[in-house]
Amino acid sequence: MTGTDIGKGRRFRGTIEVVDTEDLERLADLSQTLIGFLDPPALAQRTALDLFRMLGLPLVSVAVREGSTNFAMRGVHGARTERFREVKVSTGKGLGGRVMVERRPVEVHSYLDDPRITNHFIDVVSAEGLGGMVAVPVEHDSEMVGIIYGGLRSIGSIGDRAKSVLERAAQDVAPMMATSIHASATIRHRVDAERQRIASDLHDDVGQLLFSIRCAAQRLRDGGDQNLADVAESIEHQAQQATQRMRQAFKVLEPDSLDEAAVTALQREIDDLTARSGVAAHFVVRGVSRRLPPSAEAALLGAARQALFNIERHAEASLVVATLHFGNSEVSLVIQDNGCGLPNDFELAAVPRGDRHWGLASILRQAQRQGGDLEVRPGEDGGTTVRITLPVGRAS
Repeated sequence: MTGTDIGKGRRFRGTIEVVDTEDLERLADLSQTLIGFLDPPALAQRTALDLFRMLGLPLVSVAVREGSTNFAMRGVHGARTERFREVKVSTGKGLGGRVMVERRPVEVHSYLDDPRITNHFIDVVSAEGLGGMVAVPVEHDSEMVGIIYGGLRSIGSIGDRAKSVLERAAQDVAPMMATSIHASATIRHRVDAERQRIASDLHDDVGQLLFSIRCAAQRLRDGGDQNLADVAESIEHQAQQATQRMRQAFKVLEPDSLDEAAVTALQREIDDLTARSGVAAHFVVRGVSRRLPPSAEAALLGAARQALFNIERHAEASLVVATLHFGNSEVSLVIQDNGCGLPNDFELAAVPRGDRHWGLASILRQAQRQGGDLEVRPGEDGGTTVRITLPVGRAS
């Protein structure tokens, strides 16, 4: 591909030739890896991380379009301050805002001194100690969907190779970023619809139970034709059903307390499965147990609940083994069962087709957002294996 091929022959002429064969091969691998990331923050974070490793720049970041005109910094590697991660860019503001106006890469050798750049983000850039920077638009079908930044903590140019790699990366990631933004909007609509459906079902089911309780109470009060003890027992049973339904709903809809360590929470989920269904379930911990970041604990617990729910509802399994492995810089949870296995048409995707597998899709997006992954595959000896892997801080 030549420079005239990029950006429909408009702006990048003569730059892409600086990218050598090794860079192109690594960018091709990066593009293939990123195809599975349909959550915009997850895609931005992984893009920034891979470019950061590839180029060795002090700072690489990716802003993603949110709404019609704003871009939020969703992928950041190398930042010293949290304020940089909170930057939101709009038209004309800062370096990214200038890119939004000109729709071409813009480089400055000294951000703080360049007269072309507004002072909206001077404090953030100064706190980071940034000097030379470049910002590259990410465009797809004439739609600007993101901005990729590269920065130095000194005055000067980031170099022709780095600029060319960022421009090529922007071209490669553009279709995926556009797709992820549209997919994210679709998911939000589906989630809202699902919440409304759950609320409606809950209202109907619990409403019917409470109505029955009220009728039974009235019969008891009025001295109906049934034995009073039978009526009282009926009221007790219906009240228990209503309470159970409410607890189940709250367990699904409300986040769990993150004050509880992952090991304890996962053991409880395993124990609950056995108590409810009678399935023999075992929990194994490997490595040195330690407290995990709240986001990682939430993802592990969500994956466990979804996997155990699917096992209880669909697998017809008699044995479940869950293994939590603490590695030096990552943690993984593997849940295996000896049930009937996956459906023939099963496909794990961030945006499922139809009305199935939305729970697993949610866990997949949550894992990807943290730079991890979720795998669901047939077990080696039958059944199903679910594995979630997440990067975490190195063990101290």
